[in-house]
Order: sequence, then structure tokens, then C-alpha cells
Amino acid sequence: MKKTVLLGTILALYFPFSSPAAEKVLAVVNGKKITEKELNERINSLPPNFNTLKKNPQFKKMMLENMVREELLYQEALKEGIDKLPEVKKEIEMAKRQIIINNLLKRKVKVPKVKVSEEEARKFYEENKSRFTANGKTIPFNQLKPFIIESLRKQKEQKALQEAINNYIKNLEKKNRIKFEEEK
Repeated sequence: MKKTVLLGTILALYFPFSSPAAEKVLAVVNGKKITEKELNERINSLPPNFNTLKKNPQFKKMMLENMVREELLYQEALKEGIDKLPEVKKEIEMAKRQIIINNLLKRKVKVPKVKVSEEEARKFYEENKSRFTANGKTIPFNQLKPFIIESLRKQKEQKALQEAINNYIKNLEKKNRIKFEEEK
């Protein structure tokens, strides 16, 4: 028995596990710690267009300051009992439902891969040429091609995703019993 305890102690010393207490604390707001891990999670949850900023120390500092302000506001709202108000409880429940639904859709509905041909991009350019001007001159297609292709790809992807979601919902409707009550 003593050997097991000793072995466990030795292993704990040589292979320390990460615990919340061991995390680097960046700020404390009325006793609530904001850790480096939380800051990094917040930064990493930002959309891809923030990728260039994610390593910037000033951006990280700004994000930390925003998290501190957010925590201050959250604590103040709790002190005032805002979370207990019926309308707030209703909003929280609606947000919770939406978060759960969105996560279900992320797991069950895959974003279809779509492509846009140069021909499609050129057709769009020709049909909308009047929109592509600067200083009274039309911007050549070759300068705009990557932007047009990306924009059209996103549009196609969004449309395909919406169709995939609609198909998923239709399949759920077929598998489940739904009854609409008639008004009297």
C-alpha cells in the first residue's frame, strides 16, 4: 500500500497535470479569475478574418480588457437580479435553444463543397459591369476575378447549405409525428 502511494506521489511530481489553479491568471474581477486559457479560447473562436490579429500583443490586450469589462457588466447584472427577470429568463431559454439547434445542424448537416468556374464569374462580371467602376473607368475582369469567384462561391455555398438544412428538416418531419391543431 505504501509503495502505491509513493509511486503515485512520484508520478504526480514528474508528470504534473494541468489544473485550473496552475493556469496563468491574467486578470481578477472581484475574485473571478480570467485565465490565459480563457483569453486564448475567446481569441480562437473569432472568425478567420481575425487570424492576422490573433498573435498581436495589442490585440490580445484589447481582448483581455474587453473580457474584464464584460465580466464587470455580468457581475453587476447579477447583483441587480437581471438574470431573475421573467423576460430575461425567456431570452436565455430562447438563446439556449438556438445554440443547441445550431450545434445539432453543425454535426448533422455538412457544408457542401461548391465551385465557381471562370465562365460563371465572367458572366456575373459582364451582367454587372456598371457596378465595377473606379474614377469613371471599368475595372478589368482579371483584377476582380478572385473576388468575384469568392463572392459567388460563398453565395452558392450558403444556398447549398440552406438546401441541405431544409432536406434535413424534411427528413425529421417524415420520421416524427407532427400535428397542427385547427383553430375553432
